[in-house]
Amino acid sequence: MERLQKILSRAGISSRRSAEEIILAGRVRINGEVVKQLGAKADATKDQILVDGKPIHRPQTHQYYAYHKPRGVVVTKRDDFGRTTVFDLLKLPKAVNSVGRLDKESEGLLLLTDDGELLQRYTHPSFEVRKVYHVQVSRLPTADEKRKMREGIALEEKEVRAFSVKPLPMKEEPWIEVVLGEGIKREIRRMLEVFGIKVRRLIRVKHGEVELGPLKSGQIIPLSASILKKMRRSVGLED
Repeated sequence: MERLQKILSRAGISSRRSAEEIILAGRVRINGEVVKQLGAKADATKDQILVDGKPIHRPQTHQYYAYHKPRGVVVTKRDDFGRTTVFDLLKLPKAVNSVGRLDKESEGLLLLTDDGELLQRYTHPSFEVRKVYHVQVSRLPTADEKRKMREGIALEEKEVRAFSVKPLPMKEEPWIEVVLGEGIKREIRRMLEVFGIKVRRLIRVKHGEVELGPLKSGQIIPLSASILKKMRRSVGLED
């Protein structure tokens, strides 16, 4: 349930301030009843809401998912080489797209949605939505190498940098945590290659407000309303 002013504003009827005047003037009906109370609430997806006798545009219901992408699967709608794709496995509606990508050999958290506005903001470099990766490496980078990764490394397309690089005490092999604010193809692998460091395994464990958590490889779940609210607010979208 939402406040009527918010519903009218989202439907493009008016601003929230003007919506108050429309309500007070008795121009709005909910399920046949005239509503004049500013605190009135309704469910725009179920209730019949009329303004001056005309129904408002019902909001589109979007889909939002967190998926644990397995290693060896590509993130594309169609693959010219006949490789298995995320969308082959999940059988999602055509309108659903990935929020960024993970390369074939990488695994972990992949966000999926048909909400184009959120997708665009969550992937645009200007919003610097942070992505956290746990990376198993052939050796730990030195203090100087970590500094260079933070200050910027020139790759073919552009100079890239990590927000942070730190070791992780995991198992027997060396692991590091790398935090990025934007992503280009195979960015972490290529940054480490500059220093002769090989990536053994790469797992995205967090993307913006969403964490991989206990999600098992190949498992997909819808995002909760509370997480979605945090995601939208973090990129300047009014809830």
